[in-house]
Amino acid sequence: MFNGRRDIARTIESVLGQDHDHVEYVIVDGGSSDGTQDVVRGFGAAIDRFVSEPDRGVYDAMNKAIELARGEFILFMNCGDVFAGPTAVSDLLAAATPGQEQALFGGWIRRGGPGGDQARAPALESGSFNHQAVAYSRAIHRWHGHYAVVPGLTTADYLFFATLLRSRRAACRTVDATVAVIDVNGLSAGLQTFSQKQAIDYLCGRIGRPRLLLALALHPVYHRLKRLLHWKR
Repeated sequence: MFNGRRDIARTIESVLGQDHDHVEYVIVDGGSSDGTQDVVRGFGAAIDRFVSEPDRGVYDAMNKAIELARGEFILFMNCGDVFAGPTAVSDLLAAATPGQEQALFGGWIRRGGPGGDQARAPALESGSFNHQAVAYSRAIHRWHGHYAVVPGLTTADYLFFATLLRSRRAACRTVDATVAVIDVNGLSAGLQTFSQKQAIDYLCGRIGRPRLLLALALHPVYHRLKRLLHWKR
């Protein structure tokens, strides 16, 4: 999070409104200059850990949160995102198997796109998932590593889960529960992210070279046509 004063309270209230009995709330801020820290501190002891200092971007902040967390499961929310309802965390974790390293992939709602709110369900075989709707064992980071922090990389979360799925070392399953409402205009929006995801899918063996080249060639045209058709409506 960085300079999220307008949106952070909405996310905090959503997290604090969960009915799950054991929610540890860790917030990592990149040293905001707009008063974000004052908003967070206004919630007092309801926030378990709060760090505000310069970082190297969102994935560096997420890695810091991993080190600060003490719970069995991790679920990341971006500033401005909210849970779909007060039972979202409970509904997702109800599918957990005790004593097993696992990742639980729930559904999400896309907000802010040209077509209005759109519900999405996870599809692991095609790489359709969002980290705001995934709860996974924190212990996985001990052997799978943390999120890659590379300038220009906007898909480190996708890379993490795609390689986790390929490893087959943790139980990964979908859950019939809508977990989060996300802003589609955030970091992961744009052609750069699409291109990176296609490259990751190719490296993980999800798609072949012809499909990779075709997708990279045609997607800019598709993107422009989609915007044009929406504008004409």
